[in-house]
Parts: sequence; C-alpha cells; structure tokens
Amino acid sequence: MKRCLGIGLLLAALLALLILPAGAYELPADFTDLSLEHAMADFMEAYGLNENNYSVSYCNAVTGETYAFNDEAFMVAASTYKLPLNMYYYEMEREGLIASDAYISRAGTTLDQAHYQSLVFSNNEVSIGLLYNLGEFRDYKTLMRKYFTMEDDEIDYLYYVDNYYCTRMMMDALAYLYEYRADFDEMIGYMKQAQPGEYFKAGVTDYEVAHKFGVFEGAANDVGIIYAPQPFLLAVYSQDVDLSVVSQTAALFTAYNVWQNQPEEEAGTALELEIQEIPVEELLPQEAPAAAEEEAAPEEAPSPEEAPADLPEERAFEWWMVAVALGVFLLGGGLVVLLVNPKRWQEKYDSDEEEDETADTTVKKQ
Repeated sequence: MKRCLGIGLLLAALLALLILPAGAYELPADFTDLSLEHAMADFMEAYGLNENNYSVSYCNAVTGETYAFNDEAFMVAASTYKLPLNMYYYEMEREGLIASDAYISRAGTTLDQAHYQSLVFSNNEVSIGLLYNLGEFRDYKTLMRKYFTMEDDEIDYLYYVDNYYCTRMMMDALAYLYEYRADFDEMIGYMKQAQPGEYFKAGVTDYEVAHKFGVFEGAANDVGIIYAPQPFLLAVYSQDVDLSVVSQTAALFTAYNVWQNQPEEEAGTALELEIQEIPVEELLPQEAPAAAEEEAAPEEAPSPEEAPADLPEERAFEWWMVAVALGVFLLGGGLVVLLVNPKRWQEKYDSDEEEDETADTTVKKQ
C-alpha cells in the first residue's frame, strides 16, 4: 500500500513539473524596462521552447517592426498550408482564370463553397481537392512560391516532398494578404469566423483575429492577422508542446502591442507639457482698442498752458519769487554776522551812528 502511495506521489510530482511552466508564466503588462527579445526569452524558457520545437514570426503591419525566432526551420505545417492555397484561387478568380461558382470535381463542390469549407471549417477533403486540382504535389508547391521571398538555396528539400513550411513563408503570405486585403475581403471574413475561442483566439479575446490554424500529429500551429491597436501579423509553429503555447504567444505579442500604444504617461514615459508664456500686460484689464484699423501717429506732449484741467496744477515761475530770493541773498551777510557775533554787530552799529553825527556836524559847519 505504501509502495503504491509512493508511486502515486512520484507520478503527481512529475505531472506537476510538466505543467508548471505553463501555469507559472505571467504575461508582462509593462515593457518599459523589458525588450521584446527579453520577453520572448523569458517566455520560451518558461515553456521549454527551443529550435527543435518552436518557431515564430511577427510583424507590426503599421510600424514594420519585426521579430523572428527559428523562422526558417521547416516544420509540419498541418492545415496552415490552406492559407496560400486559398489565396492562389482567389487571385485566379480575380484574373478571370476561373469562376467562383466553377465546380471542382476533386473537391466535390463549387469553388465558392470550397473556400468556405476550407477556411471556416478547415475541411481536409475539400482542401486536398483544391490542391491536386492544380496538378501534382510538386506543381502545387512550386505555385505557392509566388507568395514567398526565400531563394532556392534557402528552401529545404522537405518543402517539395511533404507538407512542410516555415513561419517565414507564412509571414510572407500574411504580408501579401494584408497588403492586398481589399482583394481578399471574403477570405479574411472567413478567417475571422474560423475556430472561435481556440488557438490565437484563446489568447486574444479583446480584438478581432483572422487566422488559419492547424493540428496534426503533435504539431500545433496558427497563422493570422490580429487586429490590435496596431494590427500585426503572427505565425507560430510548434511541435510536441503544450497547446497553450500557441495562444499564449498571441497573448504576449498582443500585450506588447497594446503597451506600445498606451498614452505616454501610462507607458512609463514622462509627459512633456508645453507651457505658453503670457505677457503680464495681457493679464491686466485692457480697454477696448480703437476702431481705426491704421496705427495712429504718436501725439506730442501738451505744453504747460495746454495741460488738461484734471491733472495736478504745476507752480508758475513768477517774478516775485526772483525778488524775494535776491533780497535774501543781499541781507544774508548781515544776518549771518548777527547770528554769529551779536556784540560785533552792535559795535558796528554804534560806529555807524558816530560817523553819521560827525557827518551832520561837518555839514552844519559848512
């Protein structure tokens, strides 16, 4: 009994270790001090992702910012191959090479119904019928290269012999789809309807998602357009990992996109305020401006006799002031002597009287 209990606990512990990374990882809400590269490194470490089991390509459709990891590794594409396949048929319709209601015998339905079944429900029989309606498998793969930018020497031989693609190819196809989205309106509409609540749509619930998912023998993939504040393109391939890796990759890039588009003060960036200086005189009460449009010439200052009556009266410079000043000046000498030496002033006064008497006597004698 104890042995069974011990084995049970060991299995429980191993199971906990297996599911721990997915449960332990938390999406960052703030990328102020966290680059996208570091955020993805943390994400891959938490889920145990590497070049053998994971590939991702990202592109912001507005800014052109890109990120890629292991994007040229050819992996099992599962149903994501239906993305370029349907694009090719839509372009054939637009060019008049095939009618939308044309019956595709290999698909067992008309072309317009084949699009609907392939994109909304990921119907395999219909999609394979569309594929072989183009010719042999290698012919189909050669035609799909129309949407890819990879050169011959960059493409693995697996591409031509099996259902292998890489996320760089899927990113090229998504970029083409988004650039000419007006021509693929119906297709994108079907992709928006497809698989609600799963894959990318499980991780992104606040924004529209147009995607083409796929699961096959351990491969769990999704590629599409996520209509965040700035729409972005995302392609994720994984092999033998938790299915939540696909949805959480979409959630991480969406969180990054939303953070980038926050107002500056919320994104951790100092808010710059523009302060306009206003002259002090403009803050004081102002009289209404004159009605005349032309600037008036400056007026001359009025002469004293023309001074306005309401101004304080200035003192007139009259002649009697001059007389008073002169008298004070002439008498100033004696006044100073009197104040300084009264006795001397008295002696001078007596001497003057004697001189006057002598003068009178002299006059009488004469």
